Amino acid sequence: MELAGSEENIQALFRELKLADQGVTPEFIRVWNRAQATRPESSRIFQISLALATALLVITLSSLVLWSQNWRRSRQTNPAIVTGPAAPAARSATPEPTLLGLVEPPNHVKSKHWDRKIVARRHADLNARNTPIREAVSISNWQSPTAKLLQSPADHVLTSLPQLDCSLTNLKTFLPNTTQ
Repeated sequence: MELAGSEENIQALFRELKLADQGVTPEFIRVWNRAQATRPESSRIFQISLALATALLVITLSSLVLWSQNWRRSRQTNPAIVTGPAAPAARSATPEPTLLGLVEPPNHVKSKHWDRKIVARRHADLNARNTPIREAVSISNWQSPTAKLLQSPADHVLTSLPQLDCSLTNLKTFLPNTTQ
């Protein structure tokens, strides 16, 4: 019966703790009502923070686009006028391509601001016109870097047909070697 008495003591201690906790903790209804009352303020704060985050994202993306456009413009090189091959002393084993139709804008720029804009616009137009010519020349001069690897000493055997007026011993070169 000793166990029954200690169980009653434990239950009494738990009841006392429960009453102490109930005195300290607020009622659920009061907490719920307070949360419902503060909800519109928190949603306004959320809406403002969402608007700020969206604005920051738009500004970041637009500045990235502007930066990339400026970077592309700075990477473009001015076209040089090539009217013929290089000087005789500087000739290399492969002839240099002759680019026809490339025109460089005049180097004189007036001091007026609007004249600078016109010259810059003309320069951009000339670059746009010369781009297809430069691309065509670079494409026409392209060679595969692995073309040499695909060549072999036996290419003439693989690409030619035997002549039927040859002797039988010459025709046997086209047959696989079966005398092993």
